[in-house]
Amino acid sequence: MKKTIFTLILLLLSASVSLQAQESKIRAGAGLVYATDINNLGLALKGVYTINPEWEGAFGFTHILKKDYVSYNIVDLDAHYVFAQTSDEMSFYGLAGLALNFWKVDFGDNEWFGGSATGSDAGLNLGVGMNYLLSSNLRLVPEVRFTVLDGSFARLGATVQYSF
Repeated sequence: MKKTIFTLILLLLSASVSLQAQESKIRAGAGLVYATDINNLGLALKGVYTINPEWEGAFGFTHILKKDYVSYNIVDLDAHYVFAQTSDEMSFYGLAGLALNFWKVDFGDNEWFGGSATGSDAGLNLGVGMNYLLSSNLRLVPEVRFTVLDGSFARLGATVQYSF
């Protein structure tokens, strides 16, 4: 009985050490973004899945704050290709993907222009980014992307991402 318990404890400890030694494949974080042509700040949420050392899949949601009666929500589905690994702490990637841009114009109860309108556009994301390791589980990820659609714009921003 004691041998069985001892063996079970050893198996659990070795599995725990093995799991801690593996690098996390999932990161999630939040940050700020500036959208050109829209000329306003926004809040970004991002999730990244590492497929292999060169490829990552990313999902993002950005809310551009309301300005001049217009607000934007953008959903991004991107692929990242890591083209340079300068050190264990820093790597650079190119990105390409799909952008779904949802906008809303809301004049409220204005005496002259009351009412609202909504719409959406689909476009292509192209850009570059960097992963900088701040600690064992935390990364700073600055990114520049250009979204090609009717009314194209660039986004400059950075997120802080936690590795799970």
